[in-house]
Amino acid sequence: MMMLEGSNDGNVIYLQYSLLILCFNPFELDGYFGPGTTKAVERYQTVRNISVDGIVGSQTWNQIQIDMKVIQELLKNKGYLSTVDGLAGPKTLNAIKEFQTNNGLTTDGEVGSSTLRKLMDPKTSNIPTAKAYVVTMAQLKQLGWTKLTDSLLADLNKAISFYNLSGIQSIRHFISQCAHESALGYYTAEIADGSAYEGRKDLGNIYPGDGPKFKGAGFIQMTGRSNYQSFANSIGDQNVMEGWYYVAPKYPWKSAGYWWYKNGMTAFCNNGATVEEVTKRVNGGYNGLESRRAYYNKCVKIFT
Repeated sequence: MMMLEGSNDGNVIYLQYSLLILCFNPFELDGYFGPGTTKAVERYQTVRNISVDGIVGSQTWNQIQIDMKVIQELLKNKGYLSTVDGLAGPKTLNAIKEFQTNNGLTTDGEVGSSTLRKLMDPKTSNIPTAKAYVVTMAQLKQLGWTKLTDSLLADLNKAISFYNLSGIQSIRHFISQCAHESALGYYTAEIADGSAYEGRKDLGNIYPGDGPKFKGAGFIQMTGRSNYQSFANSIGDQNVMEGWYYVAPKYPWKSAGYWWYKNGMTAFCNNGATVEEVTKRVNGGYNGLESRRAYYNKCVKIFT
């Protein structure tokens, strides 16, 4: 992709919306690559340490798309956007403005430091905004949970509140999927020893012993050094990096809630996702589908 000053094609408007959102305004959103857009591109290239020529070649365009996908993913996780494609337009801009309005920020559509911090904070408001649902011991017993303690219940309700798993459909899917994955709380960690994950750089396992240390933990098995570190940063507890033997008993629900939040599951469920669709995201396939469906149907009756 090449964009030269004075050009006018369908990609220019995506470029202009992206530059505006990334705080490289002012210029007109007119789809015309004029002097204002050229200067904005040059400023962007300077900040991103790309050769400054005002031309949108493949390196510049690829980096812009990477930046936009990060922002769109954050908006998606908050329930403000459904598509992540790196192509910014009115929908992305309006989603940012809506988020800014709901969180007491200047409504300018620009993702500066204040807006970015709020987008990355799991405690900021999602859509739909709702009072945190509180699950009771009796409800879990109705579902069939037997290994129940006050600390386990507290971890569940903290996960719902901290990661704003709002909306009854999200709650039903979250608890039913966890019920299947953990055999109603019987398993708080992966049965296998984790050696299969040794050396998996895609999981951040770069040190000897990382595979077993960071094997699946929690009711939706969080796996790998990178995910453990992100979870630790999210909740402000670096003891998480001690590994699965710390996370499994202390944060079985909250680690699952982090996965739910990170993967935008609240908005996905509240927008009408089916058990099959949710299972595909959680499992990567349809393993145990009938069991998951049965738990979900029970949850529909229990959690109202």
